[in-house]
Amino acid sequence: MPPKRAKGKTARADATEPAAVPKKKAARKEPSDSAAPKKVDPDLPIASDGSVYHLACTPKDLADRIILVGDPGRVDVVGEHLDKKSIVFRGSHREIRIITGTYKKVPVSVLSTGMGTDNVEIVMNEIYALKRYNPVTATWAKEGDASLPPVVLIRVGTCGSPRPDVPVGTLAITRHAIGMDNTCRFYESPKLTASEAELVKKLEKTCLEATSPYVSTAHADVTNQLVKAAKAHGCSHVVGTTASASGFYGCQGRKVGQMKLAMPNLVDELGAITFNKGEQVVNIEMENSALCFFARAMSFKAGTICVIVARRSGPLREFAPPDVTKKAITSAIQCGLDAVTSL
Repeated sequence: MPPKRAKGKTARADATEPAAVPKKKAARKEPSDSAAPKKVDPDLPIASDGSVYHLACTPKDLADRIILVGDPGRVDVVGEHLDKKSIVFRGSHREIRIITGTYKKVPVSVLSTGMGTDNVEIVMNEIYALKRYNPVTATWAKEGDASLPPVVLIRVGTCGSPRPDVPVGTLAITRHAIGMDNTCRFYESPKLTASEAELVKKLEKTCLEATSPYVSTAHADVTNQLVKAAKAHGCSHVVGTTASASGFYGCQGRKVGQMKLAMPNLVDELGAITFNKGEQVVNIEMENSALCFFARAMSFKAGTICVIVARRSGPLREFAPPDVTKKAITSAIQCGLDAVTSL
């Protein structure tokens, strides 16, 4: 009788036993042309599984309707409003977190960009690649292709306001956008609409003239649906122009300690701008200008709804207490989700 083999170990073969025949290794399957690109483009790194470099997700992981938030921690807060047990994807890479599920049975992704227009530039380019680029054939979808599903993005965030008459807790909905950053200056500017050209002339008469700000516009469909949702939920809101800065303190006219500001009157000058038959700058934040600029260039629909947490001018200057902010954020999320799934 041959010796018993010890459990969990390979027993030494008895001299009388025939030598074991080695198993043939399975032939390695080469990826097909349709599975992955053969070479990684250093200008647009896409992995063999089709995932993009920073978002670390593939096209199937990301819905065509997307809620953008700056704070990674807010992704789960928005996720609580999605349909129960609907989440099919979760991803996390650096400050970018993504969940994909459904809201009222419509597929929706929630994605954190982190702070600033520079992060939005990365996020928007990679969403564009996921939605409009074939890495296998290295071809982009044709602009205006009616067969392509629309991509709709709505930013839900917080902001300050240069308006002395708008209290904290109010929702600010974007119509026009001012870029006080330089992110989009590295891209060719589109032809301006009449209202955008008027806004540029107004900006040239302010302290921002030296920084060459750019302008853009939220998609009208998104703005209209956000207003409709705000009215349906009974939310106090204002509609107007959003100014985006590249930082929080001096870039938005906040003086800290001994730091001297190059534009000490920035908030007052923004608050004094009136154009487009009475439209005013209603809020200041750090992401919207790039969102609107890139969405327009990519033929996406985008817009922004923010909670005003800081009244920056007038005798009633104030910062919102946590309970006011939390309640208003919930309202903004509901409005954003209703709007993004209606388009």
